[in-house]
Amino acid sequence: MNSTASYICKTGADPSCPMTCASLEECDACDCVLEDTNNSPGGNALDVILCLLPIVFLLGATMKKNPLPTTISLPFAAFMLFMIRAMYLGSDPWLLCASVLSGFHEALTPLAIVSGAVFLFETMEATLCLPYMLRELKALSQGHPIAELMLLFAFAYMVEGAAGFGTPAALGAPMLASLGYDKLDAVVCLLMMNTFATVWGAVGTPIWFGFGPLGLTEDEFQEISYKAGVALFVCAAILIPAMVLRVIVPYKIIGQNIVFVYFALFTTTLPSLGLSFLTYEFSSLAGGMIGCLLTAILINYRVGLQDYETPVTENGKDSVELQSTKDEEGGLVVNMDDGKQEALSEEELVGVITAKDDVSATQSADTATDEGEDVDKHIAAEALLGPRLTVQEGYLWETIKRTFPLWCSVLLLVLTRVEQIGLKDLLTRTEPNFSIDFGSYGTFRMSASLVIMMENLLDYPQVNWKFALLYIPFILPFLFASFFTMAIHRRDLQISPKTIVGTTLGRLTKPAIALMGALALVKLLVNRGEASPANIIGTVLSDAFQEGWIAIACFVGALGSFFSGSTTVSNLTFGGIQMIASENIGTSTTTMLALQAAGGSAGNGICLNNIIAACAVVGLNIGEGKVIAKTGPMVMSFCIISTLTMLICFFRF
Repeated sequence: MNSTASYICKTGADPSCPMTCASLEECDACDCVLEDTNNSPGGNALDVILCLLPIVFLLGATMKKNPLPTTISLPFAAFMLFMIRAMYLGSDPWLLCASVLSGFHEALTPLAIVSGAVFLFETMEATLCLPYMLRELKALSQGHPIAELMLLFAFAYMVEGAAGFGTPAALGAPMLASLGYDKLDAVVCLLMMNTFATVWGAVGTPIWFGFGPLGLTEDEFQEISYKAGVALFVCAAILIPAMVLRVIVPYKIIGQNIVFVYFALFTTTLPSLGLSFLTYEFSSLAGGMIGCLLTAILINYRVGLQDYETPVTENGKDSVELQSTKDEEGGLVVNMDDGKQEALSEEELVGVITAKDDVSATQSADTATDEGEDVDKHIAAEALLGPRLTVQEGYLWETIKRTFPLWCSVLLLVLTRVEQIGLKDLLTRTEPNFSIDFGSYGTFRMSASLVIMMENLLDYPQVNWKFALLYIPFILPFLFASFFTMAIHRRDLQISPKTIVGTTLGRLTKPAIALMGALALVKLLVNRGEASPANIIGTVLSDAFQEGWIAIACFVGALGSFFSGSTTVSNLTFGGIQMIASENIGTSTTTMLALQAAGGSAGNGICLNNIIAACAVVGLNIGEGKVIAKTGPMVMSFCIISTLTMLICFFRF
């Protein structure tokens, strides 16, 4: 095989094979895995600095005052790493090109999920299902923001356990925004909520698949599960009241309802923690389902909920009563609760948010206009729904029909994820299949289960891509639920399906560019073996830090999720490094891997993929740095608390 790089054979086969085989078939026949060797001219320190340079650039470009859009920063970071690997590490250029191409293909997975989620919610809006659900949620919560947030916390927990892939933020953020909360706050709040369940992800994938290559036993998987579960439980108990709810609600109201907050929190997290000692597959799914049911009961009977009178408010935030007088020119002089007066036009009053313990803030004209249109749209939709029905008039049947998009989606997710049902295996089978040879581009395959594969991209052995069309949350459940919802509520359809499709596609242009850059960067980081930047960074730093590695292990996991968008990928990327570090310092391997998993879970709060997806679903066009600036402190607190929990409970030197 033609290459400028040298290789090693990792399977014990003939070491001369990689340089002597004349075809892919010969490489496959000897079961040889090609891996670059590190040909860098510098030492370990320079290797680490240069490998980290694209990530440092990405952090700086995202977090600076006027951040670069991710449509520019992510592709440029990928280009930087491409050049560093080609010119400094001496990696095979053909491997690098194959890695980039593989990343472009991998971007189809989050794009499919985002497009499906957007399509579902546009359908729910157009068929009046979403306005109905919001009206019923408000009737249950009586407009109480704490009740609404804790119910959505349990819902996000359940969806994470069923689907993963950042689906909770894609599903929950639009619901929160549609309740009248600020779109940015809705995205931030759901991203934070999503950090408390992704250790287990979709039926345990981050554990059994993320750590699968490490050769762990079933008992070791279970140890990782409950150790990480303890860390998540402690983090949730501290951070949900202190930081997550505070995004939407002032501390005063949180304090008044702290009994309800902890009751609702424990109805979700305690069952999840208990199950983590027994299974690593259903902890978040079952915990979320139990939490949804018990939280609704708590809300219905007002257990621990203090009466809450909704003040003059915008976007769900507690506000002061605005008292105004006319000035000499006929403008409105508004008396704020801090004693100051501001002259505002009637248009400027839209978007004024004044929290009793906060300084008043005014939204931009564009945002205020958008939200004003949303308010008008929801008022018109509620008028079309008519008065609420009584039980005798068919309230239960109406509720079943109107909530069909959600319960159908969750039901399909459960049916296709639970291994024992058998659908998961059916939808992910790669055999039988037919193939088409596209020459140097690779070999295309499609199985009878509609699993699409590209193998040996750019003729590079084992650089493959797979897309399970019926298993990824796209056709099932989102498109299926959407089209059936249109059929059931066709008389209520306010806009045409063509318009819904156009709206969906319009929201995907910028996310598509950003996600392609992000996944190309991930593939360049992790491909291939001992010469990969991820391996170089982890190995060198763990040798240098020794016992001090424990202090950064959780942050390493969060970093993996930041650039990859997945706890599973973070575990795949850094799991081996964490294992090496634990062996080097002579401490518990399962505890170190649990810390990695907890960090990977926390990293979902700053994950660029999730931020891009959530913003696209709610129609929020802002720099990702503004979101990270709000979620970052909580992610850092999460990592610190997790590390302290592990040190107190599990680490043994």
